[in-house]
Amino acid sequence: MDQFDRTRRKLMTGLAATAATAAAMPAAAQPSSGPLRQAPTERRLGIAIVGLGSYGRYAIERLATARHAYPAGIITGSPERAREVAERYGIPPDAIHGYDDYARLAGDGRIEAVHVCLPVGLHAPHARMALAAGKHVLVEKPMASTQAEAEALIDAATAAGRILMPAYRAWFSNALQEVLRRAREGLHGELRSVDAHKGFAMTLPEGNWRFEPVLSGGGCLVDIGIYSVQLQRWIAGGLPLRVTAMAHHAAGDARYSRVESDISWLAEFAGGVLATGSASWTYRLQNRARIGFTRGWLDLDPATPGIGERLRLGTDGPNRVEELMLPLREQVPLMYDAFAEACRGRAPVPVSPEEGLADLRVIEALMRSVRSGGPVAV
Repeated sequence: MDQFDRTRRKLMTGLAATAATAAAMPAAAQPSSGPLRQAPTERRLGIAIVGLGSYGRYAIERLATARHAYPAGIITGSPERAREVAERYGIPPDAIHGYDDYARLAGDGRIEAVHVCLPVGLHAPHARMALAAGKHVLVEKPMASTQAEAEALIDAATAAGRILMPAYRAWFSNALQEVLRRAREGLHGELRSVDAHKGFAMTLPEGNWRFEPVLSGGGCLVDIGIYSVQLQRWIAGGLPLRVTAMAHHAAGDARYSRVESDISWLAEFAGGVLATGSASWTYRLQNRARIGFTRGWLDLDPATPGIGERLRLGTDGPNRVEELMLPLREQVPLMYDAFAEACRGRAPVPVSPEEGLADLRVIEALMRSVRSGGPVAV
């Protein structure tokens, strides 16, 4: 058995286990009394990280710097790795739970919410498990593998009376919010175009879950193109009316036999706003967006890093180009704080689960266009 088969079998076994446990749990299990139940921290929300891959480790490091939330537990299939991480962040050993341990998690009052940082194909199953265990859920992008999964997840959150939020850190960018404000207020005339591109040279080897459609949900579009899809929707103020897309599978590279390595698209929004976008795993790093108005333009470059966005403005009358100097903020801790305040009932949910559903609607339309070779309605 090669590394690909071992990795796939391990992850698919975990998926089956979570589904079996979900079936055995009540639809809206509440934390029960028991040795694990502790009074929740009044000032900060206890969050468990689900998965200790590269992003899970990145996330817990930033969660530890949040003001209104803190790392309260770990849910993992790697207990040895979890013990090392738990010790570093002051997480008690009995706050480490396995992927098949959600029934026990329901009784752990220290953990009030989870952040799902697993491969895309495991997002919805683990989010459902956490909701059934009575926990609020922050889930990485995309929120699920399909629209249907996302809709079912939203219904599960409503039934459980818990908050479900896609982990869209870019929403907490000062630069992006300034772009949205200027577009909304019409400071530079009417919006005409949104050009957004993101890509990098993929170095992960064959056998990584990103190249397995069941686990990844797709290729570069799902992984990084979703950032450009979000920007276009947010700036244009809704879903596109129709999209046209073309995708490419890099020749001679077995990693891309079942998922795309490159994709480009055109999207038409209401009012004649045209958006062009692309995502790639084959070219040198780029991460940019150009927003065109009738009397100027805004340029985000880089557009959606975790920190370090830059925003330039170009205008007519008089002609000028300037950089808008805005405070730089690391987005992930801010996302945790906003999520925590919403879970505490002190603020509205900043990014609704319907935002995650909207992205999947666009992504599925783009892939239908790739298959059909023509424009499709969203």
